[in-house]
Amino acid sequence: MAVDKLLMDAIDSSGLAGLQSNKSMQRLEQISSLHARGISNSIDLPQLAVCGDQSSGKSSTLEGLTNIPFPRADGVCTKSPTEVIFEHSEEQESITAAIIPHPLRSDQARARLQEYHTNIEDYSQLPQVISSAGALMSLRGYGDNFTGPAFVEDVLRIKVVGRTGLHLSIVNLPGLIPTASEEQTEEDVQTVQRIVDSYIQKPRTIILAIVQASNDIANQSIIRKSKLYDRAGQRTVGVITKPDLINRGTESRVALVAKNQDTTKLQLGFYMLQNPTPTKMEQAIMASQRSANESQFFHSSRRICH
Repeated sequence: MAVDKLLMDAIDSSGLAGLQSNKSMQRLEQISSLHARGISNSIDLPQLAVCGDQSSGKSSTLEGLTNIPFPRADGVCTKSPTEVIFEHSEEQESITAAIIPHPLRSDQARARLQEYHTNIEDYSQLPQVISSAGALMSLRGYGDNFTGPAFVEDVLRIKVVGRTGLHLSIVNLPGLIPTASEEQTEEDVQTVQRIVDSYIQKPRTIILAIVQASNDIANQSIIRKSKLYDRAGQRTVGVITKPDLINRGTESRVALVAKNQDTTKLQLGFYMLQNPTPTKMEQAIMASQRSANESQFFHSSRRICH
């Protein structure tokens, strides 16, 4: 059985518990090990890709999946693909960060980026790690870089080894840009398009299509892209974010989308989550509290949930 089919069958049959079987754990461990060694640059490996338009709630969704508090703010945050690799181990937890340079980098630049390896003692160091990595990638606005690209195709890879419970690879992609502007050039638009396409076109990538509830789902770029690269709809999961920001009177339409009964349908359906408010983000709420807040919101928002 193909490894990617094993993943989907396990999820479909018994939820995440299906990934805890000995057979699944063994396969996932093999996949995680290959990802950690950079084999995915040459061979397509199963992974989850979090993708969507800018400010659609991708980083918040990634945090909900991984419990890793990635920096989030209004506007653009993700400037390059960020891969998170989990390896379950009974050994003491270790968190490391490295840069995987894009193949088109010059030999000199590739050697410089490959030298970047750092240990992360606490997730509070993530903003500093992302900033230092961005400076090495020559990203505009990082370090002393006042010029240069706004987005790059190099990969920031964060590896978490410890009692994670799963062997898993998740990648957070830069947000798709609708049109060029004074801050984001046509070159930026094309770079982001290229990055997203390079991941979601891979037949073993499970696409987590992040769509904002307040925008027309059918018009969101990631839905169009997912249908282009996943025509059978076998590996696309819709995630509806920010339902608390929808306009009054549109609840029924959002409910239809969430139930997969609207004109835009996905074979694997849609899921809905509530993103923490800016105040909640500043308070760095615990995962358990986030879950409780979501539960309270959905129980009180019956026009959306029923």
